[in-house]
Amino acid sequence: MENVQQFRQAYLQAPWRRQLQIALTFLLVLISVAIVAYIYLSVTTRAAAVGREIQYMQVQMAGYHGLTEQDTGSMPIEELKQNIANLESQLGQLTSFEVMDERAKELGLEPANPDQIVYMEIPGYQGKQPAVMAPPPEPVIVSAAGISPSFRESLIEWLEMEILQTARLLKEARP
Repeated sequence: MENVQQFRQAYLQAPWRRQLQIALTFLLVLISVAIVAYIYLSVTTRAAAVGREIQYMQVQMAGYHGLTEQDTGSMPIEELKQNIANLESQLGQLTSFEVMDERAKELGLEPANPDQIVYMEIPGYQGKQPAVMAPPPEPVIVSAAGISPSFRESLIEWLEMEILQTARLLKEARP
């Protein structure tokens, strides 16, 4: 019985053990919450991917008109992206140099000679302005005068000063 009492007393006299238990319990709860959140996110992501795949298969089987009651003119995203890419390709082809040159010749246009070019002066127009760039970086000089003395001492200097102060206090305390 006396051993149990001594063990209990020794355990109660070590508060760091209690703090360690609290910290480890908190860490365990935090890790558990993170694992549950990861599983939830993983399942949700898979469900969304499978749902998107089902929608894609429905579009492939019935067409995008079969998904809605009304014909709203909506298209699947993939088909819209394909149409946009096709239109951009057509625009690039129509605005190419060869096509534009041929169209200009059909309209009776020809390149201008330097003698035919007339430059006009527009009042108030200042021309193309140069881009304003940031100034080149300059070295930053930190003055030690602005730093508090407590931040300029090293850890070893601080420990040395604390030990000396403790030694002085002990000398004063002795009769």
